[in-house]
Amino acid sequence: LVEQDNPTKNCDDAARERGVETRQIVKSLIVERGGERFHCLVPGDRKLSAGKFGEHAMIPPEESRKITGQKSGTVHPFSTQLPHRIEETLLEEERLSHTTGKTRRGIIIETDSFAEALENAEFEYSVYDIIETGQRELKELTDQGFEERQAKFLLRNSLRKLALELSEEHVADAVSDVLQELERKELDKEYAEKILERTTQENRIKKLVESLDQKGSLPEETDYDLEKVVDQVIGENQDAVEDYLSGKESALNYLMGQVMKQTNGRADSGEAMQLLEEAVDEE
Repeated sequence: LVEQDNPTKNCDDAARERGVETRQIVKSLIVERGGERFHCLVPGDRKLSAGKFGEHAMIPPEESRKITGQKSGTVHPFSTQLPHRIEETLLEEERLSHTTGKTRRGIIIETDSFAEALENAEFEYSVYDIIETGQRELKELTDQGFEERQAKFLLRNSLRKLALELSEEHVADAVSDVLQELERKELDKEYAEKILERTTQENRIKKLVESLDQKGSLPEETDYDLEKVVDQVIGENQDAVEDYLSGKESALNYLMGQVMKQTNGRADSGEAMQLLEEAVDEE
């Protein structure tokens, strides 16, 4: 419990008085969306995003006071039984701070304890990306290896947290390719890890996502790596490669036959041909 020297009128004041960062302040917003009211918790330095949360409006101060029993600026996170919507980055902080309902008193709490309090609360709540993102999140992703255009796509589509988790074990370009393909097909992001475990090749990623979209499952795993088989065939048959590059189209069919031989006829012919053409063009 923090007894403040001065009353606080905004989140920056509260952070200074309590010796924390503004982003660690839990800001309570009582809003209305589509005829339903929500209690939203966001970092003190951020705004609720209409794009991510949906079009909404703040409830008038006098109405908010009837619901919470507290005047604007002093509403604490556990003051209502409304459905709670909580910004995910709050729970990534080591500790948080919020008001007690008084202008001169605040709480500083370990985030694990705050999460436990949420679990024990009687209201329904969910945690996800609901804020307008900025340069901090953009830098966080670019520092992890994502290009700026990739980072902006991930932030725009609320994929920041998943992208950061996946990029700990997989290259950023492949993570971005997988998440963009899954997003276009509106598919479950849980498949991202399974796809990345199989390939980092953009065309192969598209093929796997297409299979997932059409069949509802990924193709069975094989005991060979088609990309490696193609590279091996190219390396062992340079005469055929040179014949193809000089205009002999049948040479590509020969190379295709070698790929099928290496895979005992189990390779997907369309995918194998695409990989062959790309590999030969790079020679």
